[in-house]
Amino acid sequence: MTSTYVALDLETTGLDPERDRIIEVGAVRFDPDGNELDTLSYIVNPGREVPAFIERFTGVTNEMTIRAPKLASIRLDIERFVGDAVVVGHNIGFDLHFLAREGIRVSPKAVDTAGLARYLLPALQGHGLMEVAGALGVEAGDHHRALNDARTAAAVFVGLLRNAEGLPESQRFQLARFVSMHEPLLAQVIAGDEWDKRSGGGHIPVLRPAREHPPLEPREPRIPILVEDLRRAFEAAPAGFERFEQRPEQLEMAEAVRSAFHRGGHWLIEAGTGVGKSLAYLLPAALHAIQNGERVVISTNTIALQEQLLSKDIPALREVLLSAGAIKAPDEFRAALLKGRSNYLCMKRWVGNYAAGLGDPDFARLSSAMLVWLSETETGDRSELNLDPSEWVTWQRFSAQDTDCLARQDRHVREGNCFLLRARQAAESAHILVVNHALLLADLVAGGSAIPDFDHLIIDEAHNLEDAATNQFGGSVSMRKTVDVLDGIYRRPGRDHREGGVVTLVRALPEAAFGPVAKSLEEAVARCTEKARPFFDALAMLLPPTGEDDRVLITGGIRHSDVWGRVESAWHDFEIGLRDVEARVSTARKLISEAAIESAEVLAGEVDSALRKVSDLHLQAAQLLGATADDLILWAGRDRDTTGTLNVAPLEVGPRLWEELLSRRRVVIATSATLSANNDMSFASKRLGFEDPQVLQLGSPFDYPNATLLCAVEDVPDPSERGYLEGVARAVVELTLASDGRALALFTSNAALRRVADLVRPELEAAGIIALAQGVDGSPKQLTDQLRNNPRTLVLGTSSFWEGVDIRGDALSMLMIARLPFGVPSDPVFKARSEQYDDPFGQYSLPAAVLKFRQGFGRLIRDKDDRGVVALLDRRIWEKRYGKQFVDSLPDCTRLKAPMDVVARHAIEWLER
Repeated sequence: MTSTYVALDLETTGLDPERDRIIEVGAVRFDPDGNELDTLSYIVNPGREVPAFIERFTGVTNEMTIRAPKLASIRLDIERFVGDAVVVGHNIGFDLHFLAREGIRVSPKAVDTAGLARYLLPALQGHGLMEVAGALGVEAGDHHRALNDARTAAAVFVGLLRNAEGLPESQRFQLARFVSMHEPLLAQVIAGDEWDKRSGGGHIPVLRPAREHPPLEPREPRIPILVEDLRRAFEAAPAGFERFEQRPEQLEMAEAVRSAFHRGGHWLIEAGTGVGKSLAYLLPAALHAIQNGERVVISTNTIALQEQLLSKDIPALREVLLSAGAIKAPDEFRAALLKGRSNYLCMKRWVGNYAAGLGDPDFARLSSAMLVWLSETETGDRSELNLDPSEWVTWQRFSAQDTDCLARQDRHVREGNCFLLRARQAAESAHILVVNHALLLADLVAGGSAIPDFDHLIIDEAHNLEDAATNQFGGSVSMRKTVDVLDGIYRRPGRDHREGGVVTLVRALPEAAFGPVAKSLEEAVARCTEKARPFFDALAMLLPPTGEDDRVLITGGIRHSDVWGRVESAWHDFEIGLRDVEARVSTARKLISEAAIESAEVLAGEVDSALRKVSDLHLQAAQLLGATADDLILWAGRDRDTTGTLNVAPLEVGPRLWEELLSRRRVVIATSATLSANNDMSFASKRLGFEDPQVLQLGSPFDYPNATLLCAVEDVPDPSERGYLEGVARAVVELTLASDGRALALFTSNAALRRVADLVRPELEAAGIIALAQGVDGSPKQLTDQLRNNPRTLVLGTSSFWEGVDIRGDALSMLMIARLPFGVPSDPVFKARSEQYDDPFGQYSLPAAVLKFRQGFGRLIRDKDDRGVVALLDRRIWEKRYGKQFVDSLPDCTRLKAPMDVVARHAIEWLER
């Protein structure tokens, strides 16, 4: 084993090595036992100003860097300190890239502790330095100072080494064999000096035993839940829910749900923020399910709500049921989460690929992250692995998506090692079964093969159901999707990946028989890829030359144009390429299945799975090109790589939802915080497919007059006027300064967001406030976490920030709505659906915008103690007659209409109370 290591960490002015510069260097030399031998620490003059948010983030200020040496003057010190030691660091590639950019050459031998932690600590939901340190019990100094983080990385590395040494030898050596295909040095670190990668191996993980799942035993006739049963359960609520408070609105909703389970029927229930709707439907649903041995399916739209239900609400509910005497033991109430087949690992496919050898680098890389996890997981659910996008295609090869093991009673099924079977058995046994809208709707398309039979359905986040159905009942083809599918057959090696696809499996077979087959597949994929691009380029020619979200409806006029003729001509060539690939893959499959080789069945199955994806792509593209039905919307769009896409969606989803889902259920409860527009739920009812539902509208228990100051800013130009974005930027700066950060600005356009972000950054950063833009500075989760952790932040968001963001307390005190969220008139789906109405604006566009507006407003007050300001920057809110509908749809807040300077002054006073 190496005698010494050097842990290295840098702090920089930003994340781009080409633009940003180093401001601090920290390094620690240590031995394998973790003993610190020497340190190096420098503040560095970057030759430019350190941004204000980096000063706060790291504690390295401009005053410190101005007096510090330039990096060139300490280059030799750094190189001498590192020498030829193995360099260790968390995401060390980032640091080495910055050093190389500055001409500093250190040892090429480097170990990334983030990657090592992913292999050895797979159960961690995040593998940041502090998360890994916490899991290992490592005490960390001030985070984001270079020397402290280098010390933490050194201690983390030593802790991970101990974890590796604690693995059974066969498992450790097998992990090293997987890792050796892509990171030889890391493999040596995992296995130790005694390891020889040519020996050992053969380790198959032993899975945790499957749990037993007793069947539900339905009662006939049903026993109704009585009012006193529900009251007794709510009296026991403090046993499971801390700081529980009785809320009249929650009790009223729970009684409506109880009544529905008793009598049957369909309900739309709008429950304002703070009602506690999850408990309001969970309690009566659980009581009914337990007492009658029946299953209640709860469908949500977001992963966040699923996680809240499974990890927080349902365990607390179980304590309540125990305290109320509804159950005598915890296992008398069972809940489960069910996902689509592609989320579960197929052990047959994984073991088969493993037995076929390690010639496939895709398999080896993904299996490096899976080997320890396989002995720990109960579910085989890919969400536990935190896969990056590049691994998703490989995962699909080992998922249960295209398997028939359950029907064939495969060995892994018989032995209880089939994760899909485990999930299905848990679902069959569950009183409460949680799914998402995508699976609920995909099950309709598949004819009901995934979700066990159910008569009782609760649809939470119901306002998202129409969009989810539009996606599920529609489809699209693109160059990106085509490349992903063809990569499953053969992927050329590139800068970020090695050669991949089933061709690599074929090449592992005897060269004489299968070498020509592999070559034939590779050439067919190359030809097909070459023929695909002109087709998608021709689709792009249907679109305007510029535009941030260009989409054009495919009409009869377009189908008779010369440009459409080019699309059809390019499709003819592309289709020949697809057929060629299908024919050659079919031949390869036949040869493999008939060959006298080990694992022939598994290899043939992998080829068959890849072939099925090509055939599905071919069929979908052909169907889209020929789609002319009046009940379909067909349009061309532009992808991120500027190539065209072809897309289809149903004109209406409501009738299908009624016919195939709602009408077939004894009880359906659809609930959300926003189902009414202008105090009327008929719009949502029609869009979701309900026929004559009972409705219940419950306001929020929060004290909005004292919690929220609702401001209309008078002196921002109309959105149609010149200078509108500059006026919005001015208002955003003034209001963010007034709230000292803690701000979220909502936009309806990515282009407007980016323009305003560029305008506000200099002034806000000069005041020490970070301005972060969605799509520019990180993912929605990263930006939300930053707002929570550093209140002196402004987040500018679109789309996903209008709903689902839950930031409680002082971290969010200022909400700005730049523009009323009307749909884009040129959007093909919006345009086609609005044209169904006699009054497209009043009957479709306006109520849809009001619902989204209410979702955006709901981001601010998330708790009874929250307090803040909502600023409306669109003057149409008071200048247009329809503006009153937006304001009247909100809770009764304290209101103010005034110029910008007056609003800012009142905001300061309001937030200081």
